[in-house]
Amino acid sequence: MNCKKIERLLSRSFDGILKPEEKTKLEIHLESCPLCREKKKEYEIILNTLRMKDQPEPKALFWERLQPKLKEKKKYVPWTLWKSWSVRAIPLSLLIVVLLAAIVIFFLPQQKEELSQSEALLLRNLNPFLETRTLLEEEGVEDKNMMLIFTTMEEKNGLRRYYP
Repeated sequence: MNCKKIERLLSRSFDGILKPEEKTKLEIHLESCPLCREKKKEYEIILNTLRMKDQPEPKALFWERLQPKLKEKKKYVPWTLWKSWSVRAIPLSLLIVVLLAAIVIFFLPQQKEELSQSEALLLRNLNPFLETRTLLEEEGVEDKNMMLIFTTMEEKNGLRRYYP
């Protein structure tokens, strides 16, 4: 058996709270281990020295003053309870808020705006005026107006309106 465990059993044996199986384990180990026997002798010397000393007598009226203090109940102070919890709760709640904000910022998908036709043409390095020129070169006025109306309706943002 481990000597540290035996040392715990030794201190329990001096208190008189060993179980019978623990007592047999202790005796078997003490027969085989000289270090633990030395520890037992040291403990016995210390305990005998403590028992020999005279214990001081308490001061006059000690027990009379102690009894009421033991019987009095402590007042419930909610501030101390709140103070002890707030020391832990405030940083924890701040950490949760920061984590939720990071999740919202980094993990939620970004909404992509759709580009208008002219923006798409500019992005592809094309000239948007070339397309409108072909529309304006149409022969009929009604055809031009209808084409302009349909091209303005294709834009999603609805900011541009056709006025004849």
